[in-house]
Amino acid sequence: MHELTLEEVCKNFKGKKAVDNISISLTYGVYGLLGENGAGKTTLMRIICGILQRSSGRVLCDGMEIEKMGGSYRRLLGYLPQDFGYYPDYSAWRFLMYMAALKALPDDYAKRRVSELLELVNLSHVKDRKLKTFSGGMLKRIGIAQALLNEPKILILDEPTSGLDPKERIRFRNIISSLGKDRIILLSTHIVSDIEYIADRIIMMQKGKIAAYGTAEDIIRPVERSVWECQVSQKDSEILSSTCLVSNLKNLQQDVMLRIVSDTIPAKNAVHVPPTLEDAYLYYLSADQNADATAANRQKGESS
Repeated sequence: MHELTLEEVCKNFKGKKAVDNISISLTYGVYGLLGENGAGKTTLMRIICGILQRSSGRVLCDGMEIEKMGGSYRRLLGYLPQDFGYYPDYSAWRFLMYMAALKALPDDYAKRRVSELLELVNLSHVKDRKLKTFSGGMLKRIGIAQALLNEPKILILDEPTSGLDPKERIRFRNIISSLGKDRIILLSTHIVSDIEYIADRIIMMQKGKIAAYGTAEDIIRPVERSVWECQVSQKDSEILSSTCLVSNLKNLQQDVMLRIVSDTIPAKNAVHVPPTLEDAYLYYLSADQNADATAANRQKGESS
């Protein structure tokens, strides 16, 4: 079993910390990297892949720095970037065979492996069609196939379900879940439902830092008494929506049903409900924003 370890990893861009002192160890399983756009997810993944040089800290694979491993590390690695490049006039088969050649895979092995992967991603029946005729979901499946060509033990997937319809997202999640038994899979997204059911561990990032880490149950537990539902009038709904963190709003015939994330009771008739991972995500994000606002107000007061 392989182990990927990050030790105090930082990355600075023009004085701003895109990745801020991250330390974590990953073994086999699916890790969901969750955070809003700009949280540092892509930067962290590019550092792990060796594409981007970190400012400080170390990335180790089985105790050895990845730079010292050279080709042996790259052979362990499969990567699907957020913007997946392809040749539109190539067929699915030709493109995957081309990528196999770039990875220096023997021809006989490459043919067998490409056939297996086209079957895995349910594209065998269109292997001779040009990629420019593929839907977004089909192209994403080609992307995961190319990332798996060398049977990587470390699979890095950056926003792999963005732009997919619900059916394609479910298909993709099922593929990823089946692959997580014997490899490290790090999957980034800002779509909570993509990882809620398949991730063994969730890494929640905010402004380059790890805001929370653990199983879904671990992350949800601190929010157990902070999620409420209440049925209110349209007027009260507008007031609560402007003053509270509303995670869901449902219009009824006359009133509005609100789901609110709050440490205190938001309305007299509000009742506690079991939290979801999405509630927890909003809770941590709100706490971070509140901390920033407090710091800004303090700084403003000191300068006046």
